[in-house]
Amino acid sequence: MDNLLFLFILSGAVGHVIWNILLKQSSNKIEFTRAFTLFGSIVLFPFLFFFEPLPKEAWPFFIVTMIIHVFYKIFLCKVYDYAGISYGYPIARGLPSLIILILTPIFFKDDLSFLNQISVIVISIGILLLVFAEGKFKKINFKGLLYSLIVASIIVSYSIIDAKGARLSNALIYLLYYFALDGFLFNAISLFLFKKNRITFKFFRNNFKKITIAAACSVYSYFPAVYGFTVGKVAVVAALREVSILFASIYGLIVLKEKGGYLAFFSALLILCGCVVIKLF
Repeated sequence: MDNLLFLFILSGAVGHVIWNILLKQSSNKIEFTRAFTLFGSIVLFPFLFFFEPLPKEAWPFFIVTMIIHVFYKIFLCKVYDYAGISYGYPIARGLPSLIILILTPIFFKDDLSFLNQISVIVISIGILLLVFAEGKFKKINFKGLLYSLIVASIIVSYSIIDAKGARLSNALIYLLYYFALDGFLFNAISLFLFKKNRITFKFFRNNFKKITIAAACSVYSYFPAVYGFTVGKVAVVAALREVSILFASIYGLIVLKEKGGYLAFFSALLILCGCVVIKLF
């Protein structure tokens, strides 16, 4: 992998952390999510007229993933309502690698290698330490943990569906359609589910800079990985993206002064190492 591609993929991981940090810092996470997804869709929707349409074979997967992503955003907001980014992000991002690996022998009849088994143990220890990072059992953040587990399960679902859908289409076209329509769908559903969380022109004006950055980062963070999959080794690209776990943990602990200290950082490091081993081997 050349240095330019390496930096390109790493910048995508940073972009993913940035929009998650902005979401965590927002006072009303549903309103902020509605705003930045809508802004991204408004900007990208005109581009649909200049690219080939999504193949009809990919539409069933695309429709399902659009619906699943609505729940993903709702529960991600819940994660950051009840947990810090150094707690919720590593669990929500690291656990899917573990779940998919454990399901491999069941669905694909493949035996786990010795390194795979080690990675299961490493990630499990990392998540367990992170859960107890604040000390006693009574201090466990059960709500944050529950919502993080839900988000992790949703990530597993849409990862499998998107993999199938993107293979039946052009991956970049698939992503373009997703981001161009996602904001409209999420806002339409939010009108019924979150009537109190209305977004106004005043909200856009007061938070325009953060909304713009979050929209740009949420879109950009996925494209380097997709491009990397087409020109580099998939396992290496996927492993590089998991560095976002460490970035999020460092920011949460050092900048946001979240609880957990060195134990939380060590936990995130273990989760990252386990994910890298899974992706590379």
